[in-house]
Amino acid sequence: MKLSYIIREGVIGIQRARMPFMISVFSVMIAILSVGIGIFAVDNGLQYIGDLQATYDLEVFLENEVSQSDTRELSKIIAEYPGILRMDYLSKADAAALYNTEFGEDVLSLLDDNPLPSSFRITFEENYRTAPYIQSFIHATEVVSGVDEVMFKKDLFDRVQGIMSFIYMMATIVLFMVILSTVFLTANNLRLMILARYEFIETVRLLGASDFMVKAPFFLEGGILGFIGSLMSVVIIASLEKLLEYYGIIDLPVRILNHPEVILGLLLFGVSLASLGVLKAVRRMLRFVS
Repeated sequence: MKLSYIIREGVIGIQRARMPFMISVFSVMIAILSVGIGIFAVDNGLQYIGDLQATYDLEVFLENEVSQSDTRELSKIIAEYPGILRMDYLSKADAAALYNTEFGEDVLSLLDDNPLPSSFRITFEENYRTAPYIQSFIHATEVVSGVDEVMFKKDLFDRVQGIMSFIYMMATIVLFMVILSTVFLTANNLRLMILARYEFIETVRLLGASDFMVKAPFFLEGGILGFIGSLMSVVIIASLEKLLEYYGIIDLPVRILNHPEVILGLLLFGVSLASLGVLKAVRRMLRFVS
């Protein structure tokens, strides 16, 4: 009986106060939309910087007269080294072709022989992309037969890592402030929705309803409006991503539809935000009708 009453009153309550309900849904949608866009803006920004950095982290140049057996052995050592994301081998011919592409000159027309060395371009996995770990890799490969030089632009690497850390820290602070502001604004809008139901609360309280029976239908309403608002925000974010892709404005590496755990998190956050906001507003209202 209690459950049927809670469900019935929750649905009827939405019908009784349609406009305040829709305003509250809109406020939750804006709140979750702000949080969702903030999360994916940061993720995409960091991904772009990471991809820019991850073209290759270092290059292992081989001796000019390195044997094929030494090259294969070095390739095996690099491939088996923990944390290697990608390894690309550039032969002397590949190096000459790359030189021709970048400088517009044929190195073989300038010199009788190709002086450019063959090399391995190494990219590390994100969790292993730290200067100390890369330095340990350099020390391990420099002593291998056939290796002439290992080029690692540590200053540039440290600068990019510092920029990424700074962006992540600032984004975390800004996102935290956005969440606090959206919680505050949403709570105020939910309080207005409950204020519009003051007479109903006063009536059921005078009829002897317990605090639980008064709060439960509103808690259900909060869950419903939170789910609708957060679902609308997810649809809007996904639609914006599709529009950006359709018009070729930008190709986002991180998209919401590829991360169901984020969608679930936004839905749960929206439901929790609205339900607890409504519950707090009803509890405050009951103090005036006690």
